Amino acid sequence: MRVLIVDDGHYVVEYLKHLLDWKSFGIHQVETSTNSIEAWGLLDGNGIDLLITDIRMPEVSGIDLLEHIDRSKLKTKVIFLSGYSQFDYAQKAIRLGLLDYLLKPVDKDDMEKAVRHATESVREHERTRPLEWERFDGLRFLLSIVAESRSMAREDEPALRLLGEEPFCFFRLPEPSDMEEASVRDRLGKFDRFAWRTESALSGAMPHAAAEALAGRIGSLAFSEPFSFAHPHQVRHRFYSFFLQENVSFAEVERISKELPSIGEKEPQGKLWSKRYDQLDGAKQQKIYVMELIASLHAGSGPDRTADAAEWIFDLLPDPQLAFQAIVRDRSETEKSSRHCNANVVRMVRDYVDEHLACGLSLEELGEHVHLHPVYLSKLYKQETGQNLSAYIALRRLEKASRLLKESSLHVADISRMVGYKKPQYFIKLFKDEYGITPHQYRRLQLG
Repeated sequence: MRVLIVDDGHYVVEYLKHLLDWKSFGIHQVETSTNSIEAWGLLDGNGIDLLITDIRMPEVSGIDLLEHIDRSKLKTKVIFLSGYSQFDYAQKAIRLGLLDYLLKPVDKDDMEKAVRHATESVREHERTRPLEWERFDGLRFLLSIVAESRSMAREDEPALRLLGEEPFCFFRLPEPSDMEEASVRDRLGKFDRFAWRTESALSGAMPHAAAEALAGRIGSLAFSEPFSFAHPHQVRHRFYSFFLQENVSFAEVERISKELPSIGEKEPQGKLWSKRYDQLDGAKQQKIYVMELIASLHAGSGPDRTADAAEWIFDLLPDPQLAFQAIVRDRSETEKSSRHCNANVVRMVRDYVDEHLACGLSLEELGEHVHLHPVYLSKLYKQETGQNLSAYIALRRLEKASRLLKESSLHVADISRMVGYKKPQYFIKLFKDEYGITPHQYRRLQLG
């Protein structure tokens, strides 16, 4: 079970992280963040079971995170923390599925009760959650077991419970005819989520019973020894042996996966990957490295890239140099396209901001306008401009306010509303922080 603790105060996060014996609650992974935008992304990608978060934070609040969980139909349970008795917030949060609400400073006994309640709720949900085959990504599931650098997505955990002990085997059918492929897929039924057609073959995994039924019927159809998904080392051993003709150990995979470079903001990813690839000793290490790289890339992409990942694994990876070159070329093209697209996104965001300064201009609203996830948009904007998006919005609002103060006789309260600040006192404070004087003093100074 995974927990994410979010608070804009570093000391609060560290205190909460060490407050409880998390393992006694069945929680084996505790992640922390002082950046609520980063937390949004962690919720999407890491299968967080329990979120413990401050209700009030800059840019993205606890309520924003809870609304995102509700909209995205994530199964994450939420405990709110606050230094205020803001029960109006709590009432809204309860309607959105809030599990508990604790006041700061947090009492250990209260936290234990809240976490115990949350973990029991998570377990009850997991016991009853069905496997949604229509949304199931078989390659992602397989890579989460074979690749050490990837953890299983939450939506795939029911598959592990359902299929864990059932005997499977890997298969490969070179250059199948349409009739041969149809015969295999018909025998697979719903398990065709584990079959991938590439240019040279139909490859994948199937229940051992289906393999026995097909054995001998299609002459070129080959099978691995049986395995169970519940035993990752066995799955990995069978996979590398059958598809890549390598006998790999857990220690080899673990060591290479730890050295996989993180995504750099300034240096092109292809260069980062190549530096490490060139240091590897022999084809086996290269295959492991490329396999871990593919798993990492596929976890961050949508199902529309499954065909590319399958081609890299089943057609090219037996020659790791070919597979690696294909991945680097793909990433280079993606980065070129991305740079062009990113410049357009920044322009569209700035145009929208300038036209809607009187509105709320939340990250979510801007994300919808440019069809990007709000967290990704925030990171993209900072990467492209070196400036936080919230800082740009504040600057443009104050610039417009300064023009209105010079060019009109509008009251300060009216100008405040026209640039998106409902509370004039807050607007006055921000204006003074930026210009060193109040709006009234600025106007008198400009009018001379």
